[in-house]
Amino acid sequence: MCSVFKNKNLVLKPGRVLKGASIKGQVSGVWAGFARSEILDWWHRQGAEEVELTATSFAERSSKTGQLVWEDVHENHIISAILDHRQNPALLKVVTRAANPDEVSKFEHPRLPLLRKRKFAAIPPGEEEPDLFSA
Repeated sequence: MCSVFKNKNLVLKPGRVLKGASIKGQVSGVWAGFARSEILDWWHRQGAEEVELTATSFAERSSKTGQLVWEDVHENHIISAILDHRQNPALLKVVTRAANPDEVSKFEHPRLPLLRKRKFAAIPPGEEEPDLFSA
């Protein structure tokens, strides 16, 4: 699970409204938890929408020390999320995956955010989209 992530200098934590990109364009939702990658089919059957969150780094909180352990997100990769429309406002959940043994050793945490290559147009989370039509 991703305790916190950054987009350049903007720190993003659970409870915050995040903006992301989906097949529908820009979407937003309150970061309200996590969705395990192993059950994404179930989330899709519930009407959840795939969302991409722009990030430059993420951190996990070590279960041993309580400290944040940071990792950079490779260029053109995103943090995968879903938008759960069953509530109003919609809730955003970061998709997680099981950590491999080397990652468990580094992060001291069993789960990590699912990072993947971008499919949709980039929209920085937590930042306003520029108004291209204003004078």
